[in-house]
Amino acid sequence: MIIPKGEVVELGKRCSFKELFGDLSESGFSGYVEVSYKLDELSRGKVLFSKGEIVAAEIRRIISKKEISGQEALKELMELENCVADVYSLTPEAIVKAIEWNKGALVGLPEETGITAETVEEVTAEEVTAPEDREAIIRKYGIKVPSEEEIDQLIMNVLEDRTAISPSDFQSVQNSLIEVANRYLGKLSRKVVEIIKSCSSMEELVERFPEIQRTAKSLVVFIPRKKIDEMLSEMEEVIGKEI
Repeated sequence: MIIPKGEVVELGKRCSFKELFGDLSESGFSGYVEVSYKLDELSRGKVLFSKGEIVAAEIRRIISKKEISGQEALKELMELENCVADVYSLTPEAIVKAIEWNKGALVGLPEETGITAETVEEVTAEEVTAPEDREAIIRKYGIKVPSEEEIDQLIMNVLEDRTAISPSDFQSVQNSLIEVANRYLGKLSRKVVEIIKSCSSMEELVERFPEIQRTAKSLVVFIPRKKIDEMLSEMEEVIGKEI
């Protein structure tokens, strides 16, 4: 999505998207939100608000480059339990421009946004730097445009920085997981605990969690399946609070 530059309201807010939507809707917020999160892969979404209502949404996968727009993007965002959000306010004129530039990402009908075609024509008739002027400005000022790979790397660096936790926090997560394993499995927790202790970062811990699950489930001969499932659910909750 191409959106005019906005004023910073809040950076690095950790929350569920529904929680964020509720706050912005209640305050009648106009602007946009950039959302960073990881499901199957790192993703970055942009959501445009007008008077507390979502009018456009788009998601871009960092690795696969896949893009999702409109209602499909909004559906995925609404299901996010953990994300990092940057919030920016926009003027009414900027909202109009953003809607005009991102028609493919709209989630509602034009009348639902409260913005008419006449309003769009009025604003876009002003002397503004529209997307089609971009190439001319780049040539005029000799601006070096970063490649798609460079842009993606920058985004990944930012995401990794924002989602990173301190060594002491990571140690606390490890200790919590070990305590959970010992509480549910007793003396049989040795192999699960070894996997947890062998992880050196939160990212590695998340990547190896399926291994923890398989190891725990292999103990079903000795431990009731329901108890193992409860343990894994509690572990997921501990990890989820930090990513």
